[in-house]
Amino acid sequence: MAFASAASVRPAIADINVTPLVDVMLVLLIIFMVTTPLLDQRFVMPLPQSRITPPAPPTQLRLQVEPGDVLRLEGQAYAPAALQAELARRQAQEPGLVLKLVVDPQADYQGATTALAAAERAGVANISIE
Repeated sequence: MAFASAASVRPAIADINVTPLVDVMLVLLIIFMVTTPLLDQRFVMPLPQSRITPPAPPTQLRLQVEPGDVLRLEGQAYAPAALQAELARRQAQEPGLVLKLVVDPQADYQGATTALAAAERAGVANISIE
């Protein structure tokens, strides 16, 4: 009976065989080299034209709050109650109304909050504060 001696036993190969990996990478490289020139060829596809006109931008009103709680809508001074009525009237005429609130740095917070409250009670939903 012949047994192999300890010196004649080969150790197991612990390295990864990278030959198949290199083969796959070379095949992928060749595929990409062949298909890349084809990407430059474009075809023209006629696109349909839109018949819908874009919506008109909403009307913007400028409300200024000046020192001394002076409220000016488009340059005309209003009392808070009259401002609310005017904003409600304009909101009813054009529902997408945008109110641009411009507060003077010297104005009190009370004037700004009064203007915001009047706009809220009038139903103005879109308010831009500058």
